[in-house]
Amino acid sequence: MMQPLLLLLAAYATAANAIDPINYFDATSLTSDEKEGYVSWLASSSSSADYPMHAFLPTANAEDGAAIFWSLHPEEKLVKFAIAVRATGWAGLGISQAGGMIGSDIVLFQSSNPDEVVDSYVVEEYDVPWVDDCPDWNLINATMTDDGWMIVEVSRFLDTNDSQDWPIVNDKELWSAPTRLIAAWGDSPSAMYHGQSNARGSVRLHAEPSFSSESAALGDVLEEQSNGLYFDVREDNHQIPARETQYHDVCKTFEELNIDQTGGITMIGVVPIISEETRQHIHHFTAYLQPNCDSPFPRSMIYIWAPGDEGWAMPEHVGFPLFHSENAQAIQLEIHYDNPTLIEGMVDSSGVRLYYSNEEREEKAAILELGDAFVGLAGQNINAGLTRYQFTCPGECSANVGSGSVTILNEYLHMHQNGVRMTNEVIRNDEVVRASSVDVYDFEQQGGFHVPQQPYEVLPGDGFRTTCYYRDGDKFGLDSDEEMW
Repeated sequence: MMQPLLLLLAAYATAANAIDPINYFDATSLTSDEKEGYVSWLASSSSSADYPMHAFLPTANAEDGAAIFWSLHPEEKLVKFAIAVRATGWAGLGISQAGGMIGSDIVLFQSSNPDEVVDSYVVEEYDVPWVDDCPDWNLINATMTDDGWMIVEVSRFLDTNDSQDWPIVNDKELWSAPTRLIAAWGDSPSAMYHGQSNARGSVRLHAEPSFSSESAALGDVLEEQSNGLYFDVREDNHQIPARETQYHDVCKTFEELNIDQTGGITMIGVVPIISEETRQHIHHFTAYLQPNCDSPFPRSMIYIWAPGDEGWAMPEHVGFPLFHSENAQAIQLEIHYDNPTLIEGMVDSSGVRLYYSNEEREEKAAILELGDAFVGLAGQNINAGLTRYQFTCPGECSANVGSGSVTILNEYLHMHQNGVRMTNEVIRNDEVVRASSVDVYDFEQQGGFHVPQQPYEVLPGDGFRTTCYYRDGDKFGLDSDEEMW
């Protein structure tokens, strides 16, 4: 099942407080003397003036990382980056569509050729980067200190119009997709396998000021906008069975949530609550609004989580109505557990935190599910090799929106492990008027792909065409090793 989830209606801005970049490497075992080169560069007038925004990308073991600095120059349509790492040989910074190496757009600095950078991209996970046909990254400056720091400053256009580069779109709003960055470094004169010296993270390049993390920004904004009002729908020490796949439901009614409000509330944002001990076994989960815990239909989706998602905050004038009618008095969370190695004794308490307001908002949001939402293709075999499947939703999909247009805020694309590419097109009068895509789909990196794009309008009578591409799939179904559309 491929589900571009369309959050309907419009937009505002948010930001959060930055942390001091001098503290970025505090989690490492470096002494003050060992950080002197980095601290000296920070203290220079050029670093503070040229790069007002910054973030830290930690390694997987949190013992090292890369400090990333940037500035935007709208008049010139440029972005400038600086990357600071503990290395003596090379450093790379990448813009990633899926969040990992595959399909990333990378700029490499190598001490073996210190007067230029290499514009490159990655096709396969463990492959060496391929050199871009058209070099678009420019070296501004490279600093290599005596105490082992490498600080590389580069620039490029926000949109290079190069098919081998990813454009950098406006990611300021907390309902939009953040920009996914990766970094790697090493001590050899030329780039080679980096081992543990790599980092990744999601940042908002257009937000001012920059903030410590995506999740921290969401938490700060939602706490303020909701005045601290939220409730959790989560599992309570559920024992994951020793079988490959389990779909497990958790349901809470309005009465059980003990919300001090009559006549319904308005959901303004959501963040996932994921147990770290069992994170790798949570394939995805969906949250639905339904009549009660015994009657799941009719129901409407209000949230979906998959690896890589941090949650979202609605624009200040937009919200999801909750508990406003007799058909919307319970929230059910459907969790898909994945346990292919049949591990026993795992206990999970994951779920979701929903922030709300007691006041209605000017515009109401909803989600439209596209593709095979009820997995009607379950059991159908998928051909070997590269295959393509399409699902078309005709103009009746949007015919009931009224006489005006509806604003699409977000699209989320979801498949399983054999999916390699997805597209979703808006069809108007038999012509494609809007298309979104993930050209490098990787479930392990971004199981629910949040399309980086600006809001757009859908008119009554518009249709949708959803296309999924698979490589060597088995069959359609609900299991983790089967495919969804």
